[in-house]
Amino acid sequence: MSTLKTLILTAGLLLLSLNSFSAPLYNDQKVVYHMNYHDESRIAETMTNISNHLQSLGEDHIDVKVVVHGRAIEYFMDAVENQEKQISIDSLRLRDVQFIMCGNTLDGYNITREDLYEVEEDDVVQAGLPTIVDLQQKGYIYVRP
Repeated sequence: MSTLKTLILTAGLLLLSLNSFSAPLYNDQKVVYHMNYHDESRIAETMTNISNHLQSLGEDHIDVKVVVHGRAIEYFMDAVENQEKQISIDSLRLRDVQFIMCGNTLDGYNITREDLYEVEEDDVVQAGLPTIVDLQQKGYIYVRP
C-alpha cells in the first residue's frame, strides 16, 4: 500500500511540475519600438532585440510595431541595394513585425516610400512621434533600445 501511495504521489508531483513548465512566462504583449538613430550597429542590435523579444514570447503572443523616423530612414534607403539589410528587415517582417515610416521624414529627405525597401502605402504615417503616442494610448508599450 505504501508503494502505491508513493507511486501516486510521485506521479502527481511530476504532473504538477510539467504544468508549471508549460505555463507562459509572460503575458501577451503589444510593443512599439522607436528607431530614429542612424548608427548601423545600434540598428542591428535593435533588430536582434526585436528577434529575441519575438522568440521569448512566441509570435502568437506579441504584436510588434517599429516606428522609423529621422536618420533611421537611411537604413531602409540603403536596403534597396543591400541584401544583408534586406534579410534583416525581411526576417522580422516574416514574423509579422510592422515597420512604420514617418511621412514627415520622407518629405524632409525629399523621397517617397518607393525609395525605401519594400514599404507599402499602409506602412507610412503622417508623423512618427504622434504615431508612437497613439500606439501607447492603444496599449502598446514603448521601447527604445
